[in-house]
Amino acid sequence: MRTGKLGSIMPTQSLVFLAIGAAAILAFIFLILLPGQRLTADLDREILGLTARIEEQRVLAPIFTTLFAKTKAPAALGLPAPTRAKLARAEIGAALKHLQELAAAHRMAVRELTPDVNTLTDASAHFLVQLLASGQFMDLRGFLLDIGSLPYFEGIEEIDIKAVEGNTKDIGLKISLTRE
Repeated sequence: MRTGKLGSIMPTQSLVFLAIGAAAILAFIFLILLPGQRLTADLDREILGLTARIEEQRVLAPIFTTLFAKTKAPAALGLPAPTRAKLARAEIGAALKHLQELAAAHRMAVRELTPDVNTLTDASAHFLVQLLASGQFMDLRGFLLDIGSLPYFEGIEEIDIKAVEGNTKDIGLKISLTRE
């Protein structure tokens, strides 16, 4: 039995085979080709990321080897340890001036340098100095090493670092010095 125009041109069995073939082609496209293209695009993105990382590693490798070699270099034996001496009462003013000069040598601006009056009047063998300075954090290390090399240096009791505008820091130190 033939019905309609299409049925009169093609037999029904051929139409069924044609529909099955078209469905197979569509299934092949949607189940194999499209996921393969997505997978290929994902792999291409991953390859680009890995290529960028390889290039970054190639650029950073000389820096890494230099820094690694520096870490393998023998470390300094220790901090300078000068012979310790006590500060005479008459030299306290000169010692405070010397602290200001050390700070200036390390590009730190001293805003306040005050000795603790209570420790100057008691019978103990040390006195405290409070120092407030502004400067770069990287300059603080050299300044602390220079303070530690003073013969009348006893210790640092407190370090207070606060960030201010820009790259500058407010650095507060409570320094203990020995005296007669």
